Amino acid sequence: MRIMSHPTRRAQVFRRTAALATTAVLLGACGESEAGAPPSPSGKPSVPSCVTSAGNLLADIDGDGRADRVSDPSHTGARLTVAFGEKAGYGKPVGVRKLVGDSGSGEKDVVGAVADFDGDGWSDLAVAATGQTQGDDAIKPAVAKLVSGPFSSSGRGQHTRNLDLVETRGVSVADYNHDSRPDLAVFSYNGDGVYQTEARLGSEDTGLTDASADSAGYTRYVYASTPIKLPSSGLGKFHPKCGKADG
Repeated sequence: MRIMSHPTRRAQVFRRTAALATTAVLLGACGESEAGAPPSPSGKPSVPSCVTSAGNLLADIDGDGRADRVSDPSHTGARLTVAFGEKAGYGKPVGVRKLVGDSGSGEKDVVGAVADFDGDGWSDLAVAATGQTQGDDAIKPAVAKLVSGPFSSSGRGQHTRNLDLVETRGVSVADYNHDSRPDLAVFSYNGDGVYQTEARLGSEDTGLTDASADSAGYTRYVYASTPIKLPSSGLGKFHPKCGKADG
């Protein structure tokens, strides 16, 4: 049984150890192109991105020159879908469990967020898949990665890098540091009864930064085991509103 408490030294040590281990993985994982990804774009999207009155993102996700629709009515990443544009309208929405890939689709919680985290004009996919809870100790997600766009309906993009996340139960797009790039809000369990929301900041170099002194100031400890108070989506701060015909 997990009981809410303030952070302890054991939880903090676990966090630092996990971050160091993930950093080692990143050194070998960056820069790998993915088979099955859309062709590498030669420039920025020809379709302008916008946000509808319902909060959906309309953007060219897969680089085919058509607008696609990104939706997450849960606001925690659990019901993220992408409906890819067709010659007439949109295709059947693709859920986050398909976007995460086979290695994570069967996990208890699969969550994702779509935003242009690196500021290159193409929307990226941040996704995490985490298994059942295991007592007081935080567990590592089976999948925690950032896929650089454009990406396909199977979640394959230009490059993939691992994210230094621990037991992740929810994510959303946020605007923490008020710069030109969206950030990722992460709801996670940190061990010893500690739940928290924390930031991964948008970055031109890595898409999303690792846990660092720059992001630590945005950490908030919460007394609930479900991500009910994630920061509101910041997409409306990075894209204009769509016209009525686009809604």
